[in-house]
Amino acid sequence: MKAKFSLEIIPKQVEKIKDLPKDIVDDIYITYIPGASPQDIINASETILNYGFTPIPHCPARTIPDEEFFINYLDGLIKIGVIKILIIGGSISNPKGRFSSSIDLLNTGLIQQSKIKTVNIAGHPEGNPEDKNHFENMIEKSKWLNANNIQSNIVTQWCLSPDITNSWINKTKSHLGKIGVKSEIHLGIAGPAKLTTILKYAKICGVAATTSVFMKQGLDIRKIINHNPDNILKSLMGYDKLHIYPFGGINEFLKWYINTNIKEVF
Repeated sequence: MKAKFSLEIIPKQVEKIKDLPKDIVDDIYITYIPGASPQDIINASETILNYGFTPIPHCPARTIPDEEFFINYLDGLIKIGVIKILIIGGSISNPKGRFSSSIDLLNTGLIQQSKIKTVNIAGHPEGNPEDKNHFENMIEKSKWLNANNIQSNIVTQWCLSPDITNSWINKTKSHLGKIGVKSEIHLGIAGPAKLTTILKYAKICGVAATTSVFMKQGLDIRKIINHNPDNILKSLMGYDKLHIYPFGGINEFLKWYINTNIKEVF
């Protein structure tokens, strides 16, 4: 049975995934946060493999200074058994070297020369403050990966607006269909967390988290203390898998899954 979720963690959270049920979660994405080293990501990936999950480490273009660094990073990942990666521009605005976007990493030719089998890319249903042409660039990367016979899925930033997200899903599927690409859409959702935490991350990430978004879901923001993914998931459609950002913690995510009464929508 295909797992319902993938999960995104930072390296220091890796021990907390040990007892996650594998029928619920399969892929574990490792965020390459500013200040982390390649070895941090490699070590976390190895632990994830040892626990029986599939690691998908981030490769943030603007954090990678040059090709030698990228080669060594990929080699380190491949040596421990990593076959899937996520390429992104990254959270820093100013490149550390010559790579300013994820397409720059693809154009090095290093990935297709490696043993990496799957290269996932990011989608931004509610916009990307670092890239005004994020949709067109996502489609172009999908086309490039398909032409180079590299398997790929689109993993989105976490979403708060069902209307905007459903429209984006339909638009994405239409464009991919026209160019003959069959990528899955793995839809990002914020796990249960305090509302203040959600709004803080939304401001950083460019997600359209405003009081109006919650009010359109029939929620009175004055009375909300915690974010519950149920309120959004009930209105989403057309995705292939859910990708969880556990802002409130992995244990809170599991508690939510056990107690939610809308499992039929997953």
